[in-house]
Amino acid sequence: MYDDTPEEDTGVDGKRCKALLIGIGGFGKIHANMMKELAGDSKLDIVAFAEIRPEAYPETYAGLTAAGAAHYADYERMLAEHPEADFAAIATPIAAHKTMVIRALRMGFHVLVEKPPAVTVQDLDEMIAVRRESGKRCQVNFQNTSGRAFRHLLERIGEGALGTVKHVTGVGMWNRTRSYYERTRWAGKLMCDGEYVLDGTINNPLAHLLHNSLIVAGGGDASRAAPVRVQAELYHANDIEGDDTSCVRIETASGADVHFYGTMCHDNYESPYIAVSGTEGEALWDYQNNLTIRNRDGETVLSFGQEELVRNMYVNLIEAIRDDGLPLYAPLEHTRSFVAASNGAFESSGAIRAIPSPHYRQMGEGGGASRHLPDLSERMKDAAGKRLLFSEYGFPWAVPTKPFPMDGYVRFELPAGMRT
Repeated sequence: MYDDTPEEDTGVDGKRCKALLIGIGGFGKIHANMMKELAGDSKLDIVAFAEIRPEAYPETYAGLTAAGAAHYADYERMLAEHPEADFAAIATPIAAHKTMVIRALRMGFHVLVEKPPAVTVQDLDEMIAVRRESGKRCQVNFQNTSGRAFRHLLERIGEGALGTVKHVTGVGMWNRTRSYYERTRWAGKLMCDGEYVLDGTINNPLAHLLHNSLIVAGGGDASRAAPVRVQAELYHANDIEGDDTSCVRIETASGADVHFYGTMCHDNYESPYIAVSGTEGEALWDYQNNLTIRNRDGETVLSFGQEELVRNMYVNLIEAIRDDGLPLYAPLEHTRSFVAASNGAFESSGAIRAIPSPHYRQMGEGGGASRHLPDLSERMKDAAGKRLLFSEYGFPWAVPTKPFPMDGYVRFELPAGMRT
């Protein structure tokens, strides 16, 4: 049965956990606020934080120092001077994750790192090797793995409520304005300062959707749903390098197939969802913490309401540090299927194809301007329901691609058609 017992205050060996934070800009602000909340609930002490531009985030800086955290400009110095800390949370730009995670693990800290943990399989494999060598825990902040509706779905799949999972389809339809793509130097880029970013629907805004789809396909463990073959179509209507509209078909080692549909060119915001089809039933889960299961026993509809998902990830890590037998919601090793699927999508697509202007509608002005794809907004769910790629469905701007085999895949290189 699903355990809805309220969490208890925990710490390492019954004591408050000691935490470090690297990066307070962007999503780092969310981490800073969550650490302060957990400190107020006697779950942790914020020992120190590292930020090279604290003047850019005066409110967050003030809040952390008021909570007793020491500031460092150099994260390595912070790690070296606080060996008493239990874990480090890393909320820096994607390209910095590998170096910082490896450094923290080797210096004896458990880690919580923002998603995605790495952009390429070769970087992730290096991180995994160091994690295993260190013996420390590493949680990736795929926080949508932690909601009660999703955990319940995984539990029911494990109990056989859907039989054997055959098809998993994730659909995300959002809107992003020009200011979104101007918020950082790496936004919408494939590479930045010589480092891979691959910023787009798959690796950033809808990364949770693809990762959760792979977890479901693996029956609760994404590593069991390693990609065997990937076919993808990547597009952009906006003037960016990366994709703002994509579809991906993934054959997985578990035998289930995963279909992913994402766009940042919808006319509004809809809650992303995952539809699951098994030999004995079907399920529908969404970002609003809702779950519907239909099988031979009838229909079950559950709604758990909003949760503090980032809090769930922190508490899970804290408890796992205390109890080595407790599984993490998103351990580093289990995210390899996601990174491999992302790499395979870029390999298969071969290029990010521009959607011609007759097919999109420009809305708004300045930073609030956005581009919409009316035909996609109207018919993407139908394409997803039929599990057809955009070119197979017949969108006039879509271009067919070929499946990319993933057997023995250990290194990503940007396809020639994406190099500028």
